[in-house]
Amino acid sequence: MKKTYLIVLFFAVSLVQLYAQKTSSFYVDIGGGFSSFQDVKYSNVRYNGFGGVFGLGYLKENEKAIWGVNLQGIITTEKAATHDNTVSTYNPMLQAKYLHRIRENLFVGATWDVLDLYAKNFDGLGNNSAYNITGSTLWASAIYDYKKFRFGLDLGLISYFKESTGFAFSASQNVLENGDFDYQNDKIDSPFAFKYYELRTIPRHFQVRTSIRYQLSNRFSVGYKWRLRKFSEVKKYPVTCGTHSLSIRYNIFKRTK
Repeated sequence: MKKTYLIVLFFAVSLVQLYAQKTSSFYVDIGGGFSSFQDVKYSNVRYNGFGGVFGLGYLKENEKAIWGVNLQGIITTEKAATHDNTVSTYNPMLQAKYLHRIRENLFVGATWDVLDLYAKNFDGLGNNSAYNITGSTLWASAIYDYKKFRFGLDLGLISYFKESTGFAFSASQNVLENGDFDYQNDKIDSPFAFKYYELRTIPRHFQVRTSIRYQLSNRFSVGYKWRLRKFSEVKKYPVTCGTHSLSIRYNIFKRTK
């Protein structure tokens, strides 16, 4: 009887420890990416190009939730589809996320892109060569784990952002002062001019992204990400941005308690 009691106690303690298990990791990502851009209000020409991706983050998981913060970015050199003009593209992002477990292997929650800077520099356009989209986005997020695979899906719910005038020179109505546009107002293109930001939801600012990650070992994993953004300041003349990336993740440390 005593032996049976000890066996039951052992399994009970083991179950409690498993249920309370927490895994935390600090990681770096490095790899390659492909980006695409088209601004129809400026031109029908699409720009495409390759470059590098990087990431740095902290992730914590237990049986109830997943949460973490990370910095990630992609730097590419795009080329016009019809001529030799090139553009350098920079897209760093600072993110935070929290997802709650609703069933086995399925987590649902939110991701907040605290800062999302999408900047481009077009060759040959002089003072109009700089173009950027700056803002912050709240996403509905879902993660599903299957064996060594982790699938992720994010849908942009609401964005607080601003598009610079740039080469296409379009501006939202809130940039106008008494119905006129002030060409000498340098703050219009400043990422810190929050009075010119707009709050938009689907479908006026459509954003979606997916991810697939495969765990190679305790230290290494490989991941693929895709993102699409589409919005229009001028009706029927949308801006469309897309990125694909493939990267290797290395856990600098990964601890399980």
